[in-house]
Amino acid sequence: MIQPLKNEPSVWSLCWVDLPEPLPVEDDYFLPTVVLLVGPRFEPLVSPEIVDELDQIAAEDWLSRHLDELGAPDELLVWKAAEWVAEDWKYFGRDWKTKVRLVAPPRHEAKLQEQIGGAGGMATSRVPEKSAAEISAGLMRNARRLRSPRKRRASVEKAIELDDCNFEAKIELADMEMATGQYARALVIFEDVDRDLSPVFRRRSPRWWDDEATRPLLRSLSGTMLCQWHLGRAPESAEIAQRLLQTDKSDHMGARFYLPLFLLLSGEAESASAFFRHYAKNYPDDIPNAWLSFAWGLVLCLEGDDQGARRKYRGGIFTNIYIAPRLLGERPPPEDIYHPTERDEPHSAAEFTGAFGGLWEREAAALRVLRDAYAEAAGALDELVERRTRMIDYMNQHYDPEYRAKWNLLVDEDERLVKEQTGAA
Repeated sequence: MIQPLKNEPSVWSLCWVDLPEPLPVEDDYFLPTVVLLVGPRFEPLVSPEIVDELDQIAAEDWLSRHLDELGAPDELLVWKAAEWVAEDWKYFGRDWKTKVRLVAPPRHEAKLQEQIGGAGGMATSRVPEKSAAEISAGLMRNARRLRSPRKRRASVEKAIELDDCNFEAKIELADMEMATGQYARALVIFEDVDRDLSPVFRRRSPRWWDDEATRPLLRSLSGTMLCQWHLGRAPESAEIAQRLLQTDKSDHMGARFYLPLFLLLSGEAESASAFFRHYAKNYPDDIPNAWLSFAWGLVLCLEGDDQGARRKYRGGIFTNIYIAPRLLGERPPPEDIYHPTERDEPHSAAEFTGAFGGLWEREAAALRVLRDAYAEAAGALDELVERRTRMIDYMNQHYDPEYRAKWNLLVDEDERLVKEQTGAA
């Protein structure tokens, strides 16, 4: 009996390869990623696509255009990448009636890089020769546009490799390490930048922060301060904070909001008290900051000034409505309401209490004064929460010709209520 011939199922692969050498794009540079659609013997089915980062939406659009012309295979193997969302590839396969599987890229990627790098598809128009420092700077400019953390990091590391004096790139890399909790590694980078740049600015009188060349040094000092804190070294953090304030008296990095807390953690209550006398004299019209207000209230409690402490606590209570209930073990207000700034949000309260809440656990009197201040503020807090609940609801309005005027009125009323309760001018 004659059997019908069985057709082999078609299996294609969507591949990608990162190349190590930068390519120009306008006045900048990028590290290319090559995206390929290949057949079962790795034969290219279409011309490769050169991109600066993997983007799933763009990749699906590119693939869809070619599947429109070629038809869909029975199975599509997609090389795994941190940028891919596996569930979205399932939907893509459903739309194109093909089975999609994410697979690990093969180990011979280095050979592929070499082959693709020499392929005609990588040919680019000739551009004037650039120095390594110029290419490094161009990579950093382009890195700011990237959404992929993996590709952004690769671009930053390449920028440093090309120019060891690209301090902006070094600060960016240290920030990445800090964001992933690698504080010791970040600290090494921050301290290296400080060591290289500090002698440069000792010989002149720079305009701190206004002169962009000063920013890597200020950021390195701020990063060092925060890393030392996260590593449990409060005295070292306080020392760097004091240096920041002496260096940049306008304090563009916000060291003044941390210094008294670091001093309190170090057991230096008298130094924290001296700082607040300096602060009152030198920053009379400063922006409200809940962390600072709570630290000031604690210092006044330690000095026996309960009335002054209640005033400072009240300022902190209304600047971030989540800190006091966390310190007191009370139920916090709802989180799905309007927040004027990031400093007012629940995550700021969680960070504060997680790092500094123990200061209040040591001082029963300070906690008692805080509890009294919180009880006195209860009615006004309820009013504030109710208003901010209405504000977040109003932000979701679909259409209102008078939206801007009404919104500005709500914001003005919110600010007025907070100022009334905190005694701000």
